Amino acid sequence: MKFTKIFTVLICSILLVSGMAYAQGVGASGDIKGTVTDPSGAAVAGANVVVTNTAQGVRRVVVTDNNGEYYAAGLSPATYEVSVEHAGFQSQVQSDVVLNVGQVVVIDVHLKLAGVAAKVQVSAELPVVETERGHLADTISEKYIVDLPISRRDYLTFTLLMPGVSDSTRLAANQEWKPMMIRAAYG
Repeated sequence: MKFTKIFTVLICSILLVSGMAYAQGVGASGDIKGTVTDPSGAAVAGANVVVTNTAQGVRRVVVTDNNGEYYAAGLSPATYEVSVEHAGFQSQVQSDVVLNVGQVVVIDVHLKLAGVAAKVQVSAELPVVETERGHLADTISEKYIVDLPISRRDYLTFTLLMPGVSDSTRLAANQEWKPMMIRAAYG
């Protein structure tokens, strides 16, 4: 009889302690749940729901079930951001979701259809702008010289074809001086 009383007290103590431990674990967290639907109100299955603790950067990813429902349990009390993504729909973000101890926050998300997105990829590399030197340089190929309709084959004439090159003799000469010299000689 004494053994039975001790055994009963021991069993009751274990149940009482385990119940208290369970109650403490449940009371230190909160949950976020909700339903994800499309514009017609139908459930969206397989949508990724990312619940992010904005202060700590901790993320939890859950996926909606066949009924479009999601459930993120055991979250620490904090401010969260809930974002929902699914192919063919625009991503939706709900910011500043405050979760307190023992609270269940319900956030239902209505996804909008995504528009057609075009992705343009440019594979050509941009030319490098040289900032070290203040002059231009270029190379003229032989084929380029042969194909030009220039009677003189002087290599200095071909330099005038490059961008940024000008004829310094033409700029330095006074254009009015030549006609006056010709008139003075014959005049």
